[in-house]
Amino acid sequence: MDEDKQQQEDELCALRAIYGDAFVTELDASLSFAIPEAAAQPHLVLRVHLPAAYPSELPPVFELSDSCNCLPADVLSGLASELEAMFCPGEVVLWTWIEHLREQWASLAPPQQPADGPEDAAAATEAQDADSALAAELQAAELLLGAGGGGGDQQVPGQEAEGDAELEAAMAEVVQTVVHGVPFTEKRSTFQAGAAPGAATVLSAHLAPARSLRHVEALVELLLKNNKIRAAAHPTIMAYRIEQGAQGTFLQDYDDDGETAAGSRLLHLLQMTNARNVCVVVSRWFGGILLGPARFTHINNAARELLDACGYIAAKDGASKGGGKGKKR
Repeated sequence: MDEDKQQQEDELCALRAIYGDAFVTELDASLSFAIPEAAAQPHLVLRVHLPAAYPSELPPVFELSDSCNCLPADVLSGLASELEAMFCPGEVVLWTWIEHLREQWASLAPPQQPADGPEDAAAATEAQDADSALAAELQAAELLLGAGGGGGDQQVPGQEAEGDAELEAAMAEVVQTVVHGVPFTEKRSTFQAGAAPGAATVLSAHLAPARSLRHVEALVELLLKNNKIRAAAHPTIMAYRIEQGAQGTFLQDYDDDGETAAGSRLLHLLQMTNARNVCVVVSRWFGGILLGPARFTHINNAARELLDACGYIAAKDGASKGGGKGKKR
């Protein structure tokens, strides 16, 4: 297999890992990407054909449109020109294109239609209240842990095993730097026909700087001290990537926590974004509705937004935005 073909396959494998199989649809020799996702209306559609000489010489051949024909032609043309300018021979570019379109769509997308009736409005309000309550609880747990309170799961003195001074020291560091993202509710779970009111899947991302495996262990232990997180269907879907002494060498691994392939997709996200010296965890509360492959997209989106907010996502030139400062959110 030639180098171009291998790079194409590696890139598509990484994209599926990050966005989920539902995001990348193969149509003969072409690909179709829905941004932000196919279920969202309206959405952008990026159709791509990969020439045999991509990425060594030629860029992908693409067509850009929107699902409802709501964007002016000059706006789509401007976006297309921006994509063309991003290609550098020898470098894969699809992830960069997709992320750029996601960023632009956030400001270009027309407002979605409001809820159709009082029941939908009540369900939306209930979901927002649940998000706010969870965010408040996570923040309270963070403050409580910082004060030595144990995150709502206080231990009796002498109850913990005595010998692990290293882990205790790591937890003391991590509690000062852990960041909790804003909980995300999958609204389709709330509004799907036949679903009980409030039966929504909720995701919340957490991260902390990690310079050793002890920091990774400490973050997981710290999160599991919170009753709300511990009660999640999958409380600690996790991946970490720690830079070693030799340049380009990383200590990295993941834990699916029962959600098959979710942790490995998080690790792919860390690799594709060149995030380093960080451990990211996503907690998932199951709302009773099966989401299918879309759940992987939501898990990675929750992690990506928090990584980006904390400066761990590499800029397009490969440099980190800020090295990850662990700022509170």
